[in-house]
Amino acid sequence: MPTIEHVSVAWDERVLARHSLPHFMQSTTWASIKSGGPWRASRRDLGVGADFPVLVFEREAEGFGTLEHLPRVSGIAPADVASLTERIRAGCGAAFATKIEVHQPRDPELEAAFLASGWLPTRASQYRYGVVVDTSKSEEEILAGMRKRARSEIRAGERNGVVVRRVELSAEHRRLMLALVDTTAARSGAYFRPPEYLERVWSLFDADERGRLYFAWHDGVVVAGAFIALYGTSAWFKDGGSTRDQPQLMASRLLQWEVIRELAAAGIRRYDLGHVPPPDEPDAPGQGVLTFKSAFAPDVVEYLPAFHLGHEPRAEEWRRGEHAFIERHLARTGEYWY
Repeated sequence: MPTIEHVSVAWDERVLARHSLPHFMQSTTWASIKSGGPWRASRRDLGVGADFPVLVFEREAEGFGTLEHLPRVSGIAPADVASLTERIRAGCGAAFATKIEVHQPRDPELEAAFLASGWLPTRASQYRYGVVVDTSKSEEEILAGMRKRARSEIRAGERNGVVVRRVELSAEHRRLMLALVDTTAARSGAYFRPPEYLERVWSLFDADERGRLYFAWHDGVVVAGAFIALYGTSAWFKDGGSTRDQPQLMASRLLQWEVIRELAAAGIRRYDLGHVPPPDEPDAPGQGVLTFKSAFAPDVVEYLPAFHLGHEPRAEEWRRGEHAFIERHLARTGEYWY
């Protein structure tokens, strides 16, 4: 019988080989993270005639029953959707509905295939718009692809004496990073996961050698930090924070540039800087985030919308009321449901 380690390696190798944009939410690391709470993770092969490994997460939704969630799946072509749907229906068990979030650029033909197979658009739990840096290029090519503003601010950070280094995930460094996240949350008003959750995520990624912590210092004081998640040849800006004073240092800009340089040198080919608001909605919250991130790579990627497949009559009530359900849960517990 194979050991747990061998099973884990085999699973990740399968995901990395089969998914077109393998995401850490389909990794054994993420399965361990989510299984430490109300979610249950299971490994399924949803392929027909070809291997298609997908992590399926289940959670009880009060008043509805069990919801299945397939986050950040990729490698799906329009011709695959009908058979994928059949496999999901056959294996849904007691779930009243299944949500899938496809980690692929928006594709009208693929959307039409989902709709034709009985899926309906639903609320996404993951960001739909992101900025991705192509780190397979040389440093010179990456810099040339940035906006002038980004290059200028990188040079300003260097002139101002900002120093960036990767650090170990020690107890002291976790404390410093949590303080940076807390400062950023207070400044921006944005929602961040609780400290206990963040520390668990960072620790498990670090233990699986899929996480990196970087700090930026000025005059010996940590002024910005970034936790980076890695999976295969892709990386993500998972969590970050900075102090509220001295924005003229351009520490966050230089921090991201040094991260990009190290990732490129390590063979990472794709660095996802994470969520930005829709670029064609100037009144959407987060315009400062869009301005900052899009300076590294001006093309914003729009991912496919989330889709919902009902298995029982009450599934439609969930689809229509999910947003309100999650808002009530957040107000009651202070935690995001997904």
